[in-house]
Amino acid sequence: MVRSLFSGVSGLKTHQQKMDVIGNNIANVNTTGFKTSVTTFQEVYYQTKKNGSAGSAVQGGVNPSQVGYGTKLGAIGQIMGQSGFTYSDSVYDCALSGDGFFQVMDEAGSIFYTRAGVFSVDSAGNLVDSNGNMVLGVSGDATGVEASSNRITFVVPEVLDNEASYSKDINYNGSTYPLSVSAATATPDGNMSVGFIVGDSDYAYLSGSKLIVQLNKNNEYTTAEEVEDAITRACENGGVDIPGVLPLSFELETIPPADEVPATVASNTMTVSNGTDEANLTFTTTLPGDYANNFTITLRYAKNADETVAKWNDNGLTISVCDGATLADIQAAVNKAAGDNEKYQLTVESDDWDDVASALPGDFLEVNGKVGLTGGSNNFYSDMVELLGNIKLTDGRVQAEQTVKDLDSVYINEDGTVYGVHAVHGIIMLGRIDIVTFENPNGLEQVGSSYWRETLSSGEPHLNIAGENGSASIVSGALEMSNVDLSQEFSDMIITQRGFQANSRIITTSDTMLEEIVNLKR
Repeated sequence: MVRSLFSGVSGLKTHQQKMDVIGNNIANVNTTGFKTSVTTFQEVYYQTKKNGSAGSAVQGGVNPSQVGYGTKLGAIGQIMGQSGFTYSDSVYDCALSGDGFFQVMDEAGSIFYTRAGVFSVDSAGNLVDSNGNMVLGVSGDATGVEASSNRITFVVPEVLDNEASYSKDINYNGSTYPLSVSAATATPDGNMSVGFIVGDSDYAYLSGSKLIVQLNKNNEYTTAEEVEDAITRACENGGVDIPGVLPLSFELETIPPADEVPATVASNTMTVSNGTDEANLTFTTTLPGDYANNFTITLRYAKNADETVAKWNDNGLTISVCDGATLADIQAAVNKAAGDNEKYQLTVESDDWDDVASALPGDFLEVNGKVGLTGGSNNFYSDMVELLGNIKLTDGRVQAEQTVKDLDSVYINEDGTVYGVHAVHGIIMLGRIDIVTFENPNGLEQVGSSYWRETLSSGEPHLNIAGENGSASIVSGALEMSNVDLSQEFSDMIITQRGFQANSRIITTSDTMLEEIVNLKR
């Protein structure tokens, strides 16, 4: 009778232990890299009541008769099967696709193994996990290097001092003129822009991080040295001082003589018509210059006006023509509007003024006419300014130490090799994450924090480059999820609960029977 009590108690204990394992599995359903555990039971001990005997010619054999003493915990095993991935925004987060473990080392030098690849880079450039322990592998260029268990430290080479420069070929009037521009030394921010314009004087100013250089349109630059002097003078006149940049070195290997590139004037033609006859009015500047390209001429009919007048508004000239106007009237109005300003002095001509004279009176100009002047230039350097546009001095830098934060991007290959992309150095191999495999991974000891430790049962770790010798490959930007199957766990929970209830019934029933025996005396 007492034996049944012991059996019931052993059943309660083992089912409680199984419930503890199930509870731990469910609690870690969202733990990165967690591997579920399963519980098995074993019989404890048997008392033999009757031994078995062999049969004879006259009598049959007898089977043994035994009474058991309950159950005990057999084993708690781990299911190391692959789970799915959840994708991360961090390139340093890694998952293993296949068999194997990451290696990490704590501050005491103890090495642990994990499937939780929640990695980052600390301030010293070390690759560490979420617990601050060092991830192991190879640092630097891992080409031809065997798998290792050394801490991984990312080192970005320093940037050396280098001047900012720019070069191009200017194609002008059928000829090519090689141009090079460079800063005095390295630019503080690594690069800068220079824009060239034509103006009335040598002047320069800063627009954000861009240097605007205005060259005097009235000067005739005949050598590269004169251009460089003009740029220096422009910066001085504008009070622009950029340490480490100015003065700019501005070189043209060859330039055309000024007299071979004559200045030109700007002009344009407007066609006027009364519906039957047409005439062409041509407007031409009296002085050459790029500024004339910005002029617009508007011709309109001024109904009920007494005279023809012209008026400038910024770079636009409006000519209001009255009834009976002549070509001379238009020219006189244009001259009056220009005054002494040679910039605004224009000539007006026609290819057939008789038709124009007969067309102007009346209402032929009810729709305005408008043209822009084109084709004007001062000399070669006016055109050169337009060809130059914006110059961006590149590759200029000041000597400085570099860290992982100075990389443009980082990526990790399937074999665990870590590469960084740097603006100056290009692609740099930073290191390699190596992994280990075990003959019996189920024999590893769980020590918490998603770590396992080597045991005699697991065997020694085998170092591998990811993807080699049947080991797992590395998936960057992903994490392995827990392999807990909730449907299985809930099913096991129900079975465990019923088993616990049944074993508790053994105890209560045995207690009732003992009570009946005690009551026999009454």
